[in-house]
This record gives sequence, C-alpha cells and structure tokens, in this order.
Amino acid sequence: MHHRKPKSADFLNARQLRVLSEWKGDLTAAAEAAGYKEPRLAASRLMKNQAFVQNLKRKQESMAEESGKTLGRQIAVSRPEIINRLWELAQMSPAETNRTIYGQIKAAETLAYVFDIKLNRPADLDREVRDRTSDEIDFFVQNGYFLDRGTEDGDAKKQAAKSHEE
Repeated sequence: MHHRKPKSADFLNARQLRVLSEWKGDLTAAAEAAGYKEPRLAASRLMKNQAFVQNLKRKQESMAEESGKTLGRQIAVSRPEIINRLWELAQMSPAETNRTIYGQIKAAETLAYVFDIKLNRPADLDREVRDRTSDEIDFFVQNGYFLDRGTEDGDAKKQAAKSHEE
C-alpha cells in the first residue's frame, strides 16, 4: 500500500509560524517582523499557502472571540438598567425631543418587544399604563408584568415580589 508522504506545504516552517505570531491585522508588517527581506512579496506568497491561510483564519477567529469576551467583561449594564432607560426615553415629552415623538415610540415598541406585549399601535401602550400608579409601572418595568388589582392572584404575586426583594 502506498503511503502518501505529507507535503511540506501541509506544515508551516519556523518563519511562517513567526509571521502568524506577529500578525495583528497587517500581514506585511508581520512578515517584516518575522525577518522576511521582501515582506510584501512574502505576504503575497503566504496567502497562496493553504496551510498558512487556514492557520491565519483560526488565529483571526480566536482574536475576535477573545475581543468579544473582553468587551463583554467591560460592559456592565444589566437588563433592568436598559429597561429603565427605555422607560425614561418613552416618557420624554415632545418638547425634549425637538417636537417629535419618534424616539418615544421606538422606546415603547422596544419595551413591548422585551416584554412580549402584542401592540398593534403605540396607543395600546398608553392604554396599558394610563391608570397605573408609579409603583405599578416600576414593578412592570422590573418584572415584565402588571400585578392583578384586587385579586387573590394579585395579592399572591405582591407577596412573592416582597419576599423576593427581602
């Protein structure tokens, strides 16, 4: 049985590995840092080497993933903070937004989406909150639902909410 001898193109040599380790987005600069005399020509040749290109793609994906993890650790915004900010935007008066309510409508629509409220039109949201107290609206923003008024179910939910806070 004939065993195929691996081509040298299947493996990267030491200088090619150095280019990979030096690469930070500019292949010509990485080739220069790795010691190639003609880095532009070397970069062009390296991009024709499938093993090199596959490893470069792997490094690029790894860098992107690590960058995303770093960004995720830096962003310290919670769901309630986002919801509260959307609520603040939705409550702004037209005088505060150049006499337009487009931003408020978008904020209300986003809140409806977050809480899976089926709104056919923005007036539906207004009707939902019209007779609610500030405490009820705050509860809605934090929990995604209104307590039922005057029912045992509502009392049970209030009690559950209180015990959850404690």
